[in-house]
Parts: sequence; C-alpha cells; structure tokens
Amino acid sequence: MKRAFSFIELVVAIVVMGIVFLTVPLILTETQKSTELSIQQEAVMAGMTQLVNIMSYRWDENQTDDALNGGYAKVLDTQSPVAELQCKTIGGSRWRIGHFRKADRRRCYNDPRYASTLGPDGSDLDDIDDIIVANKKLLAEANTTEKLDAPYEYKKEYDVKLDVNYTSDGFVNYKLTTLNGSIPTASVGNTSANSTNIKMITATISSPEGEKVVVLQTFLTNIGEYKIYHKTVAP
Repeated sequence: MKRAFSFIELVVAIVVMGIVFLTVPLILTETQKSTELSIQQEAVMAGMTQLVNIMSYRWDENQTDDALNGGYAKVLDTQSPVAELQCKTIGGSRWRIGHFRKADRRRCYNDPRYASTLGPDGSDLDDIDDIIVANKKLLAEANTTEKLDAPYEYKKEYDVKLDVNYTSDGFVNYKLTTLNGSIPTASVGNTSANSTNIKMITATISSPEGEKVVVLQTFLTNIGEYKIYHKTVAP
C-alpha cells in the first residue's frame, strides 16, 4: 500500500505550523514584558527598602546627641518664614502651636537650636541626610565575588542615588482648622537652600546600563519625639 499525505492532512499541517509561527513571537513578547515588569517591580522594592531604612534615622544631626536632648529629640528651629511653625516661649518653655504643654511631650529646645546644613556629618550614620551619596550599588545574585558582603541580592545590579533636600513648608494656610495642600517636590523647583520643617528624600534606582528605572520620594518632618516613645541613637 502506498503511504502519502492526503491534501487535507497537508492543509491541516500548514495551518498548525502557521499558528505556531504566529504564536511564538507573541509568547516571546509577553515573556519579555513580564521580565521587564518583574525588574521594574524589583527596582521599586529596592527603592522602598532604602527609604524605609533611612526613615529609621533621626531627622537632623542636631537631634542625635541624647545627652543634650534629655533622652529624646525635640523640635528644632529652622529658617522657615512660616510664623505658625516657629517655636514660641510660653510659661518658661518653648513650644509650637498645637503642642500639648505637658512633660515628656513634643516641645522645642529651651534655647534656640537650628537644623543643620544638609550632608554627611563625619563617618556616622545617625540622621537622614548622612545618606546623601552619588552612587551606591545593590548587588545582583550572580555577583559571587562580592556576594558575602552584599546586603541585598537582586536580578540585576542596580545603581542607587540618594538625595535629601529641604522643601517648602509654606504650601498651606496653617491657621485653618482643616489643612489642605500638596507638598511641593523637586520636580517643580521647590527645594530650598534654607532649612525648613520638611525634608524630602529622593531615591533614584537605575539599571547598570544607566537607564532610569524608578524614582521614589518620601517626606519627613521636624516634629520631634515623645520621651516615652523615641528612637535610640546607636553608639
């Protein structure tokens, strides 16, 4: 008996092969998109990890001396022109509007004590602007030469740029019962050369090729601490 493909079998085979050739590029495209999304999500998580770590530090270098602070950080004076945010002497102590005037609550220093200029203060790492660095690397899992020293392991080796800036604190009318407003960011040119009551932290996570992956920002304010619930500065 003679063995051969029938015309119908040949047509079916061609159709199946056509479907395969049409599907494979789509699968590859979706796989690439999935990989890119995974890397982007990893970059976001890497940035969030950096920001959460930074937020555990004191707001300013002048709040890190627990001996002078009386065991907890108080509200610093700043160069902000906003009158409602300035410390005032009331009953022998210095308070800000809205403070509960009781012991161990948030308060200003009895003698004016101003926020410091931005930037690292020696080799310590105890306040948030000590972390300003031009280039920091988060190592990839495949980087075996530095793997033992790597605090993080990622799919790619990311470059991290960390910035801290003073940003405007006069974006709202503080005399109102309900405050409404949006904190200005660096993207609209509202960083300040003078100290204010708001510091903006920006983490820029980039791929090794130099392509910007993600930019994250968070804000920390000059509100001091409760004595009964405060951060401890590591020696």
